[in-house]
Amino acid sequence: MVLSAQTPIGTLISEQSRTNFTVQGAGARAMGLGGAFIAVADDATAVSFNPAGLAQLLHPEVSFVARGTQRSVRYEDFETSNRGRVLAVSDSLVSSTRFDPLFISATAPLQVGSRNLVLQLSIQRAFALTDHTQRTLTESPVTTSSQLPSNLVQDITQTGQIDLYSFAAAYELSQRVLAGFSYNQWRGRWDITSASLHTSGATTAAVTFRQTNAVDGENLNLGLIWRWPTWSFGLVHRTGFHADYTFATQLATNLPQGGFTGSPMTTGLHWPSGSGVGYAYRPTDQWLITADLSHTLWSTTRYMSDSTRLNGQSFFDFDKGSRTPNATDLHLGTEFLHITPSGSVIPIRGGLSREPQPVVDALTGLQRIMYRVSIGSGLKRGALGLDVAYRYGWSNRRVSQALEVDQLLTHTGSTSLGTERIREHRLDLSAIAQFDRKPLERLLRYLFVGG
Repeated sequence: MVLSAQTPIGTLISEQSRTNFTVQGAGARAMGLGGAFIAVADDATAVSFNPAGLAQLLHPEVSFVARGTQRSVRYEDFETSNRGRVLAVSDSLVSSTRFDPLFISATAPLQVGSRNLVLQLSIQRAFALTDHTQRTLTESPVTTSSQLPSNLVQDITQTGQIDLYSFAAAYELSQRVLAGFSYNQWRGRWDITSASLHTSGATTAAVTFRQTNAVDGENLNLGLIWRWPTWSFGLVHRTGFHADYTFATQLATNLPQGGFTGSPMTTGLHWPSGSGVGYAYRPTDQWLITADLSHTLWSTTRYMSDSTRLNGQSFFDFDKGSRTPNATDLHLGTEFLHITPSGSVIPIRGGLSREPQPVVDALTGLQRIMYRVSIGSGLKRGALGLDVAYRYGWSNRRVSQALEVDQLLTHTGSTSLGTERIREHRLDLSAIAQFDRKPLERLLRYLFVGG
């Protein structure tokens, strides 16, 4: 494959930004539970996990969620083998820190047919794509050789995000059964800039690449909760959809392949469906144990284009085969509520999760899998609630790298093999404020019923 203006190759260059390609909700309480919230979903962030849970809300409320993330990727023990030569590659570490607003919502409960109907407007940052990495690598002969060491300097910057603008409704069908849905408008805008400089002796190869991206689509999330006094069972389904994906690429290089400036190109992109199931059990009024299992059909994330070259290619690796895997995520969590003499509630939470990513190394065939452990707490006093969660994530696997600049253009040449170690620290903060529902009910009655 040779890079051209009609190929959104930036999705390959920015592979390191896809360490968190997991479709999940936003909320510090849920994150403290390891992300296991499908069968619980009893606060304003429920729409991002299971919209049916909104039917449990009895008061109008607004919510806000933010996240700070520190992530590092270490490349260790890499060796390049080519034409009988073995080159040792220096270890490198890239890291980034960022802060993202994740979720904001306004929720209104109503009485319809003596049952609870809840409406909500929300904005969620589904994927925060801003990242910056910079590293310098040296390749040196392992044995005595006349070959000179070579150096590679890489600088990759990605800015932007994919957001969901949602309208949700949930209804209490009976004392036991809750149902809900959300209609979601997906809006994504992100840019990728990559600069690589490879030096060996008196020879220098340079590539500067830029790609702008935009994606627009819409889908539905459907949810159901079956609840009893000591346990509840939740189901959620996210419909797949066909999005409009627009990209424009620009390349400058001193290599013989030459550069180009491409005009914006719009093609179709199929975004995958996903389903989840959750179970929650309360041994006592103050103790909760919960578990979720979610499955996303990442293998169906493919371009839909009039171009026979692009049509059917995977969004993640441009493979028309089945290399991109589907992903099944597992989330486990527990919560204990401590009630103070003054009536305040202080929760203590813990959780575990396993989240495979839609990234498979082309040479080793190993999938990137993120493991995470979380702890959380908070304070609920009157109409105000604050929650905080810390999550630590890690992943280790054997991978290959393209360390010569022309390999980024042609995907040919020698390949370096070594170990990729990812470490993540996340801090989630949520704030929820509740209000008296009577003024809202009076206003709606005045507007739609009359005096």
